Amino acid sequence: MKVKASISGIIAIIILISLSSLSPAQSEELKVVTINVWSGLNYEGTTKMGEYETKEVREKRYRILVDELKSLKPDVIGINEANLLPGYARKLARDLNMDYIYSVGMGGIKFGNLGIPTNFREGDAILATKGLNLKSLGKKRLSGGGIISNVITFHMSESNQVLGGLIDFAGKNVYVYNTHTHASPPNVLWYMEKLENAYLEGKLTEEGYKIAKEKVIEDQKWRSDEIETLLSWIAETAPEGAPIVLSGDFNAEADTSEMKQVFDAGFIDTYKVVNPDDPGYTWNPETNLNIRAYYESEVTSDMAPEKVADRLDDFIQKRIDFIFVSGGITPDDVIKSEVVFDEPMLGRHPSDHYGVMSVVDIKGD
Repeated sequence: MKVKASISGIIAIIILISLSSLSPAQSEELKVVTINVWSGLNYEGTTKMGEYETKEVREKRYRILVDELKSLKPDVIGINEANLLPGYARKLARDLNMDYIYSVGMGGIKFGNLGIPTNFREGDAILATKGLNLKSLGKKRLSGGGIISNVITFHMSESNQVLGGLIDFAGKNVYVYNTHTHASPPNVLWYMEKLENAYLEGKLTEEGYKIAKEKVIEDQKWRSDEIETLLSWIAETAPEGAPIVLSGDFNAEADTSEMKQVFDAGFIDTYKVVNPDDPGYTWNPETNLNIRAYYESEVTSDMAPEKVADRLDDFIQKRIDFIFVSGGITPDDVIKSEVVFDEPMLGRHPSDHYGVMSVVDIKGD
């Protein structure tokens, strides 16, 4: 009787194993947040960059960011304009109990934190919950010259980059990328009309109008080249068909020619999938308290043409922060996506940008 019972038990175990092997792959929900945390610098100065706010105000913004991130409980976070690195990324990771990787994107003339500008060592970071085994894939410079590393920086102009990471999620290697591309006004008809109106109103001379238009065209090419390099590097570092998450501040809206490259490469705009008719502004001068407090909207005739062009752009509502997915992740796998950090806490927002949060189904093996 004992032998028969044992045989019956073995048969039952075999049947259960067979049934489990026939069941569909498990589904897991990956929650991603992207946010440009805002350095609070005006990027003017030699020994020290100008700062919009006091240290105390900046710390309040940081605490609001941490509290809201704790409430959202993301698995992965991409941050831009983290300053000073690595301290900012390390502190945020510690406060959220997450792992992190980072890359200095700009720093001036520095060896470690020594050098000038004294308050400038800015870049990007990726954070992931512990247990996802976050590993660095390195970074790719998208533009800018000189020497820029996490140890030494020696450059005199703007530089932008993409940072890559790898996590183990739902039994799969998921490739996560975070980028920040060149900021400039859009080369689109309605914006060019704004420039023309500024000229007709006497805020730009004829020569200044020409300079401003040329700058817009040149800067769009700058950003377009960055995105082309970014996409090529992703193709080099992520195996074909692997799940990919690409997030960051692209400084361009979805319908621009430079962003068309992203869609042509097979990436899915998670926010648009869930909210096809919602503008989802992540740069919103109408409601963001930091933009309203620190950015100047007035355009005057004594400004340099490039400054006029930038200022006209600063007060336009835009969706320029994105979470994209690709590599077998379909629109049906996008469960949720929304703009976050858009409600003030204690009378202020954590950044001059709003962020995006998306939940994506990653089908495990």
